[in-house]
Amino acid sequence: MASSKATKSIGKQAQIQCVWGHICTLSSIDQERNNISLFNVIEQINVPTGAFEMHNKEKKPVLVNHPHEIVLLFRRTIGLYISTGQIAADSKVQLVDPAGTILHETLIPFSFTEKARRFRSRIKNMGFLVTTPGDYVYRIEIKETNQESFNKLLEIPFEVVKKD
Repeated sequence: MASSKATKSIGKQAQIQCVWGHICTLSSIDQERNNISLFNVIEQINVPTGAFEMHNKEKKPVLVNHPHEIVLLFRRTIGLYISTGQIAADSKVQLVDPAGTILHETLIPFSFTEKARRFRSRIKNMGFLVTTPGDYVYRIEIKETNQESFNKLLEIPFEVVKKD
C-alpha cells in the first residue's frame, strides 16, 4: 500500500488528504455497507521484450494492453463539527517512468458532497505506457480551490519487468 501525507497550503489549511491508493484489475463498492473490494492488486507487470525494442526504435512510449483501475481514498482533514460544506478540488494523475519522465497526465475535477467525510475515486485505464523496465509510479497531485498550485499527495509504485 502506498503511503501519503496531508497537503500543505500556504496561508490556509489543506482540507483534503489522500489516505491510500492502489492499482488493481477491478474494484467493487458495496453501497449498502459502504465497503470497497479490490481484485488483483497490481505491484508488477510483465512486458514482452518486443515492447521495449519498439520504444527504442520509435522513441515514444509503447501502450501495453493491460486494463486496470487506480483506486484512491480521500478524506476531509477538517472535522465535520468545524465545516460541513462542499469541497471542490482538481486531482492530477501522472504516470512517471524510471527516468522521471511523465508519460501521461490526466486532470480530474471532483468534490466532496456536503457532510461527506470520505471520497473514493476509481480511474479506469485500458493499459500502461512503458519505455523501459524498472520502477514506475502513478503520482497523485491535488489543487483545492483555496490553493494556487498542485501539491503531491501520493505515489503508487509498480514495477515493469521484461518478459522474454
